Amino acid sequence: MRNKAAICLSVVLAILVVAGCGGSSSSNQTGESGAVVQGGILRVGTINYIDTLNPFLYIESQAGNAFNMIFPQLVQYDYKDGKYEIVGDLARSWDTSADGKDWTFHLKSGGKWSDGQPITAEDAAWTLNTTLKYQNGPTAVLAGTVAHVDNAEATDPNTLVIHYKKPVGNVLAVLELGWILPKHVWEKYAVGNGKGLKTYHPEQNLPMVTGGAYTIKSYEKKGTTVFLKDPNFTYGQPSNADAVALTYYTNADAMITDLKGGQLDYVDQVPFSAVNVVKKESSIQVDTVPGFETTNITWNSNPQKPKNRELLDPQVKKALSMCVDRDKIIDVVFSGYAEKVENLVGNPAIYANTDLGPLEYDCDAANQMLDQLGYTKGADGIRVAPATSGQYAQPAHKMQYEIIVPNSLDFNGDREFQVVQEGFAQAGVKVTEKAGGDSSSAYALETDDNCDAATSTGYSKFDIAMWDWVGYVDPDFMLSVVTKGQWCSWSDTGWVNADYDKMYVQQATTVDPGEREQLVKEMQKIIYDNVLYTQLVEEQAIDAHRKEWDGFNTALSAYSKTYYTAPHKVG
Repeated sequence: MRNKAAICLSVVLAILVVAGCGGSSSSNQTGESGAVVQGGILRVGTINYIDTLNPFLYIESQAGNAFNMIFPQLVQYDYKDGKYEIVGDLARSWDTSADGKDWTFHLKSGGKWSDGQPITAEDAAWTLNTTLKYQNGPTAVLAGTVAHVDNAEATDPNTLVIHYKKPVGNVLAVLELGWILPKHVWEKYAVGNGKGLKTYHPEQNLPMVTGGAYTIKSYEKKGTTVFLKDPNFTYGQPSNADAVALTYYTNADAMITDLKGGQLDYVDQVPFSAVNVVKKESSIQVDTVPGFETTNITWNSNPQKPKNRELLDPQVKKALSMCVDRDKIIDVVFSGYAEKVENLVGNPAIYANTDLGPLEYDCDAANQMLDQLGYTKGADGIRVAPATSGQYAQPAHKMQYEIIVPNSLDFNGDREFQVVQEGFAQAGVKVTEKAGGDSSSAYALETDDNCDAATSTGYSKFDIAMWDWVGYVDPDFMLSVVTKGQWCSWSDTGWVNADYDKMYVQQATTVDPGEREQLVKEMQKIIYDNVLYTQLVEEQAIDAHRKEWDGFNTALSAYSKTYYTAPHKVG
């Protein structure tokens, strides 16, 4: 992969020279770290890829980062004094009505799409109303951004009013998860049943119309994507760099070799096995932030699951989880740069329930639990699930299952699976790895080809999966994943619980922070008690950059356009 990356970066240089962004400038300014040199190409290495440039289709967090860079948001996060706070992006300010149901956003004027058309409140209103219209289908991925919205209207080019059906306690946090699209480009896909919104692939028809700090010059899902500084970007701080070249690596060692050799300027996740080695490099700065990404065992919890229904029993799932040596995962897979986690939301979420667990590693007790539940071991040491009758009748069968494992490298799924496999074997349960492919492919294996929330069709052909995911500051999104409303969209468990779904609606419309915190923590306990997931570890966010560059904010990560606009060469 190293040679391929070098070739890609050479191509990037050629592209930028032709585009008039050669990477040198005599313009300097003073920043926190000294002289800030304007210009240059920020070359980024990653082991995560941009799976699509369509916000209604994405799964990978790297795609969400790209959307932040190329589209306006009403608001975004900032990180100051150890705390996250909401600040404006396209919105200059906002206020609410006395009854809390109308939110008025005053937008910054003068913004333009990359094709020269003005960015107006009408684009924002159209995006929200379209997402609302198709939220149970093509726009379901972004349905959370319009929760409890009645409608949105542009009262003038720079004023957006969002009308809510009832007061909502986390309006700004959920709006941060959405992007404003150019109405004049996308409206032709929002006709009929709206399926055109999901079949449109902007990456296949570059250049696409963008409205953020960058445009996209070229895109390769498993190669290099080039972001160019957009001169039309006037509503925020322009990028210090002329361009960002994001290269996806299938070999993490090759990525680190390129960083050390000067072919890369920044790596957004240092492989855990390489952290201590990279720290010894005098030319490289390594930054670490606790939390961010959590790995877990995901259990198919669809109540209509047709086979192996013993895995719906929380006691069975708990017993198997007690045989997983998480300390070994931390040491062997993450080189010590991780910690145990029990709650769904993890860091950096607010309202995390830290009172759950801990789930103790005690395989002897787990075997006793399984014995008492009636799952006896056969002569080969594998337990047998007794025959069942009724609607989901199944003959007696060995407790042996497949675990779907995506191939993302930061997950290090193969090695982590092996630790899980060893633990389950000690409990008398045999599991084999089923290669999931990339995230989209793995998710398709879970949901089934004909997934349909309306008819409760789907989640019928898998038993267990393993995933990692990046949490958000506000827990709303993570809590939504296990609702029926996210079936065939973000749900990876197929769980159905009407009482929980009501609590999810209630937490969003609870304005008092203390009351909402209590409710959110109760919801996390429900998820924990039902063992929808076995949380394994929460890995640290560790990035690294060459010291010729500065201005990186590891804690803020991809919550803001400054993730790419703030880094700069050091004079």
